Amino acid sequence: DSQYSLSALSVGQAAIIAIAVTAMMWQAAYRVASGQMTIGDIVLVNAFMIQLYIPLNFLGVLYREIRQALTDIERMFGLMHTEREIADAPDARALPTGPASVRFEHVSFAYDAKRPILFDVDFDIPAGSTVAVVGHSGSGKSTLARLLYRFYDVQDGAIRINGHDLR
Repeated sequence: DSQYSLSALSVGQAAIIAIAVTAMMWQAAYRVASGQMTIGDIVLVNAFMIQLYIPLNFLGVLYREIRQALTDIERMFGLMHTEREIADAPDARALPTGPASVRFEHVSFAYDAKRPILFDVDFDIPAGSTVAVVGHSGSGKSTLARLLYRFYDVQDGAIRINGHDLR
C-alpha cells in the first residue's frame, strides 16, 4: 500500500535525523566537557545541524508529496479507462454549448425501489438564470444534480437541455 510505504518512509527519515542530531550533539557535548570545544563551538554545531536538517526534511516532504501525486495520477488514469455505467443512446445528439435552459419533466427517481427520492418533479430553469434548491437533508437536492450530470438516469420523465432529452 502506497500510504503505508510513505508513512514508513516518514518515520524512517525522522528516526535517522533524530539519531544523527543526537549523536552530533552528544559528541559536541563530550568535547566541550573534555575541553576540546567551547560553548560557542557547540552553538555553532547546533546552527550547522539546523542548516542541514531543514533542507533534508524538506526534501523528504517533497519526495512524499511527489509520490502521493504520482499515486493519485495513476488512480485518475485508471478512472479514465473505466467503462461508464450510464451510456448515451445510440442516436443521441451532442448538446449545444452556451447558455442553456434546463427542464425537469415529471422526473421520478429512487436509489432503492422501496424509498423514492424524487416523485413527479417538474420545473423549468430558463437560460442564464440562477436557481437555489433548498430542502431538508435527504430531500433530493444532490440527486437533482447527479441526474443532471448523468451519474444516474431518470426512471420516469425526462430532463431536457434546450429542449433536447439528456439521454
